[in-house]
Amino acid sequence: MKHNRILACGALALALLASCKDSPDVPETVEKISTEYSVWVTSATGSYLLTTDNLMKDTLLTPVGNKGIDLSAYLPAAFYAVYAYNHEGKFYVSNNGTRFSQLEIQNNATLKETDNYAFPSNFFLGKVLKDVSTKDELVMTKTAGTFNEAKNVLEQPIYFMNLKDMTLNKTLNVDIPFLKYAPLKPDKTPYTNPYMVPTSITVRGNKLFVGHKYRGTDVSGSMDISDTTYVYVCDYPGLTNGKMLKDARGGFAAGHWEVQTLTFMDDNNDLYIVTKNRIASTYGLIRIKSGETEIDKDYFFDLKDYNVFKNSTAQVQKLGNGKAYLSPYVVDPANKKVIADLRILVGGGESKTTMNFMENGKLYDVFKTDASKWFVFEYDPATNSVKRGAEIDPGITHVYHVNKLK
Repeated sequence: MKHNRILACGALALALLASCKDSPDVPETVEKISTEYSVWVTSATGSYLLTTDNLMKDTLLTPVGNKGIDLSAYLPAAFYAVYAYNHEGKFYVSNNGTRFSQLEIQNNATLKETDNYAFPSNFFLGKVLKDVSTKDELVMTKTAGTFNEAKNVLEQPIYFMNLKDMTLNKTLNVDIPFLKYAPLKPDKTPYTNPYMVPTSITVRGNKLFVGHKYRGTDVSGSMDISDTTYVYVCDYPGLTNGKMLKDARGGFAAGHWEVQTLTFMDDNNDLYIVTKNRIASTYGLIRIKSGETEIDKDYFFDLKDYNVFKNSTAQVQKLGNGKAYLSPYVVDPANKKVIADLRILVGGGESKTTMNFMENGKLYDVFKTDASKWFVFEYDPATNSVKRGAEIDPGITHVYHVNKLK
């Protein structure tokens, strides 16, 4: 009897389940988490990915109430977001100096390490060669090469990472000649152990261009010590026939450790390199024309009257149609013109991101307004206009990435 009652109850349960499955009136009990786009932020409590299906939606993106995906477990410090990159919807993070992790957002809006690679020595993600990388292979450098005293070169590795199984397909080593450089501090004493830092690395056709600068150690720590633009150019991928280019008009080749990219090619395949004056902290552009391997002596775009990157470490973003974004300015580099100041277009505020992105010909960046509110803004180069999108929780301290995930 008891057995029959159990069978009857089971049959009833199956019938109810079937009816519920077919009924259009049964409400969905699990909240759908949208993960089309993400904004990587930090606050006093940690690092978070704030996700949304539409960056231009009138909504508030916030980590409060567990609405953000907590990244803190993967990063020893919040600022290590500058050593992270988003590629094909997945995040690649050098999170402790050796372990290089592939992270992916799961359907339940959590972040999971889906694979990793352990480098044999200290590794923090440096420049990403996005023009060479493919869907399944990330081409990248680490932040610091190795000084080979016998050869008097900086050996800078380029890694070709197979993203299907997180193994190295190959490694190339660029040997950048180390100049005998003995600069003096203001008190006329030498800097301790001057060293070289690659600031940009670009492949254009069969040539590789590496911008770099010299740094030294002072009582206040490491600091830039050169005001000359140095660019090493060689064959690619053979890495032969190398030569050093130099130009003293603007300053050193700008940039430093993180994935920030301060070189770009225009629609004519001309290569532009952002330079920075060490003392005045002003910027400029030099150019290497398409098909050439010498710095154009007839071209220099002086940006000393503009506060380029004053409140942002954003990468340069090519906008197309001869325009580029050097935060917060839109410029026409070929004609040495400033087209727009996005701070004015957004109604007052400063760009704050490390990594912005383009989609369908439009730029997406985050500004902190004069009223201390954070918003995503969409800039349309075709109309030279902006639209304000999602607001970001005012309790955050930094915005590092704006990414498309799907």
